[in-house]
Parts: sequence; C-alpha cells; structure tokens
Amino acid sequence: MAERTLAEQLGAEPPAGVAALDPAHQQDLADALRTARRRQAAALAKAGNDALKFVPALLRPAIRKAVGL
Repeated sequence: MAERTLAEQLGAEPPAGVAALDPAHQQDLADALRTARRRQAAALAKAGNDALKFVPALLRPAIRKAVGL
C-alpha cells in the first residue's frame, strides 16, 4: 500500500509550522488523518443505515439507491 504524503491528505501544502516537522512526524500525522477519515466515513455510513430504520421497509432500497448507501 502506497503511503500518501501529508500534502496529499490535506489537499494542499501544509502550514509552515507543520512543514517544519521532520518527515517521520509528518508521516505520522498523515497516517492519523487517514485513520480519522476512515473512522468518520464508517460512522457516517452507520448513521445513514441507522436512519433507514425509520423508513418503511418497502422504500428502503429506493432510498439507499437515491442517497448512495
């Protein structure tokens, strides 16, 4: 698995203070961001699926498709 750099994770160059960190610490920060984003995506998917419990069963497949779940 290719490691993404901090700039790739942020989508821009990091602030000067962060850019001054040594490469190992920058990679640790990039890894932490990646982990946080995965955790956030999982939590959002779970919330979306939990919300579907309030939708009548016959409508759930159409709603899933419409919202991309």
